Amino acid sequence: TAMVVCSHVKGHINAGYAGAIKNMAMGGVSSSHRECGWKCGRGSMHTIGEGELTWNIELCNYCMQCVDICPLELISFEDNKLRWDKELCWRCGRCERGCQAGAIHLPGDDERFMRSLAEATMVVLKTFRPDKIIYINFLTEIQPECDCMPAADVPVVQDIGILLSNDIVAIEQASIDLVLKEKHLPSSMAEEMDKKGDIFKGLHNKPYELQVSEAERLGLGSRRYELVTL
Repeated sequence: TAMVVCSHVKGHINAGYAGAIKNMAMGGVSSSHRECGWKCGRGSMHTIGEGELTWNIELCNYCMQCVDICPLELISFEDNKLRWDKELCWRCGRCERGCQAGAIHLPGDDERFMRSLAEATMVVLKTFRPDKIIYINFLTEIQPECDCMPAADVPVVQDIGILLSNDIVAIEQASIDLVLKEKHLPSSMAEEMDKKGDIFKGLHNKPYELQVSEAERLGLGSRRYELVTL
C-alpha cells in the first residue's frame, strides 16, 4: 500500500504552522473511539484534563458563530445560556477559534500539542513502508488560519509553489523557510507585523517549530534539505 500526502501550507491558531505533520496527525487519527470517545481520538491532542468547555456570559455577544461552526451541531442556546453535549463533543476547538468575542475557552497546552502532532504522525506513518510514501506541500493561497474554518482570509504572502519530497521533516522545514523569506501581503493579517519577524509566530504566537524538531527527534526525517527547482 502506498500513500501520497497532499498538504496545504497555512497558519493555524493551535499549531501556529500547519503542513504535512499537522495534516497527518489530524487526518490520520479518528475524532473519537467507540469505547472511550474523544479521549482516545484527536480531541485528546487539542485539550488537557477533562476538556471542559467554559463560556463567559459577560463576553458573549450571541453572534451564534459557535452554533454554526460546530461540525456535530452540539452547541445551542437555551434561555440565553450556552449548552453543549460534553459526551459527544470531539474537542476540536472550532467553537473557541470561531468566537471573536473570546467567550469560549477549551483548556490546552501548546507544547504538549506540538509533541502530540509529531507522535501521532509517527504512529500513522508506521502503517506504511517508508519507501511507499511521498509528500506534496502546496505553498499557495497561504491563509492565516486552518482550511476547516468557515471563511477564507487574504493570503499572508504571495504564492510560492509546490514542494515534493519523500522526507516529511525536510519538506516541512523547507516550507517554513520559504514562507519566512516572503514579504507580507497588504490587507492581510500579516500586513502590520514586523517585516523581518516570524510570520507564523506573529499570527498565532505558538512554538510551532517544536512539531518539526520533535518529528526529527522521533526519527521521521531530517531538517537538513536541498532544494531542487524545476
